[in-house]
Amino acid sequence: MTATKDARGMPSNRLETLADGVFAIVMTILVLDLRVPEIVGAGGLAGDLAALWPRVATYVISFVVLGIYWFAHHQVFHFVARVDRTLVWLNILFFMGVTLTPFAASLLGAYPNEVVAIAFYGILLGLLALLGYVIWWYLTGDRGLLAHDLDPVLVKKVRLWFLGGPAVVPLAIGLAFVNTFLSLLVYLILPAIYILVNPVDRYLAELRRGEAR
Repeated sequence: MTATKDARGMPSNRLETLADGVFAIVMTILVLDLRVPEIVGAGGLAGDLAALWPRVATYVISFVVLGIYWFAHHQVFHFVARVDRTLVWLNILFFMGVTLTPFAASLLGAYPNEVVAIAFYGILLGLLALLGYVIWWYLTGDRGLLAHDLDPVLVKKVRLWFLGGPAVVPLAIGLAFVNTFLSLLVYLILPAIYILVNPVDRYLAELRRGEAR
């Protein structure tokens, strides 16, 4: 008997492959903003390298944040059996924001004391997290896209997890009017929050422990 394709959507692995490619390219592009000083200034090479700290800081923050977003995307799609047209386009919008990250990082690295640069960077990170929330909300609706039913408690926890970014970004932008260094510090703390508070990690760990018994 010939196998037939699932009429409800296409396999999720095509979208996951695209995600891997987009994140790999964008995370690599980030380092291109770190350029060797062509002329050594009065402070010597050490002084010129020290002057690069805003670009280095935005590179580190952006690389880690993108790594977290990639991992979160991978974890979310662990539960996905198939994708439909709406889910594809939600992910396309998400990838569009991801590819804009090197520009936002470069802008902030060049103008670390400008509120506009800090706000642009923060708004982008917040929108990416918000799109992650929308993707999760769409997936967990009754649309037949999940491989199996999820614990409603996990669904709520992941929604709150995604909203962490949009909630913190206004604080970082507000601090920029007082002290831009404090604003950058908030952006540095944001990845730590996502790493330390990951409900999907705990859920999968509990599943593995249950299977081992």
